[in-house]
Amino acid sequence: MPGAPESGIHGHDLTLGTGSYDGIFGQQISLRYRNFFADETIQFTLRGDGLHQYHFANDLSWDGGPGYYFIRNPQTIAGLQFVISGEHKDVDRFRGKPAEDTGITSVFVGPRVIASWRRWSAELGVDLPVSIDNTALQVVPDYRLRGGISLQF
Repeated sequence: MPGAPESGIHGHDLTLGTGSYDGIFGQQISLRYRNFFADETIQFTLRGDGLHQYHFANDLSWDGGPGYYFIRNPQTIAGLQFVISGEHKDVDRFRGKPAEDTGITSVFVGPRVIASWRRWSAELGVDLPVSIDNTALQVVPDYRLRGGISLQF
């Protein structure tokens, strides 16, 4: 629309997919000494060619850091972790040309609380941005909240 402000939301931000076959590869390492621990996770997504002349770029994401369990017994665990996380994604391609508003490299830091009781586990993390380098006008987070609950049976 003429005269309207430029938007950070683009058509490829809301997509049903491209029909590509992708490979998702990852690793996780956990170390513990008494109540001290460290976790690290890396995930690489290798994107295949899509059916609609749109190719999502490969994506590398990672997180990890040291932590301490304040409570650690057979029934209950509670801990706090300092986490550094990040992501790198190159620009997507549409009809063989770069979609300049799709690449990003970001680094976040923040705390993560970890707890478990019997068969229940939960975690909650806050990610605050240290560096966000995106390739063009995009909507990027001021911060991120991440959480999860699981039941083992």
